[in-house]
Amino acid sequence: MHQTPQNATTGTVSLTDAVGSTPVINYRGYRKGFVYVPNGSSLTGLTWYASDSEDGDYEACHDGSSAITSTVAADRAVPLPTTLEGAAYLKAVGNAAGDVKFSFIS
Repeated sequence: MHQTPQNATTGTVSLTDAVGSTPVINYRGYRKGFVYVPNGSSLTGLTWYASDSEDGDYEACHDGSSAITSTVAADRAVPLPTTLEGAAYLKAVGNAAGDVKFSFIS
């Protein structure tokens, strides 16, 4: 039996440069996605944090010895790192505060 992948998009998400104040991203049930950075944004990098519960402690994501990060730029759509697959809840901490949008697929 074939199941159609589930897709989701977010509205604008206002990221900050601190894990304690950047919003939670519900990534449960999704495997891949994109982050969309609008024209004029000063964001150039995202560092990823994960938790097993929405209001839990968020730990820095690592792929062995290195932090999982994304290089982003204004007016670009960038795929989420594949090493985030399986995370339940994420936080994306920017090098600066800025708005982005996300899309996800299961």
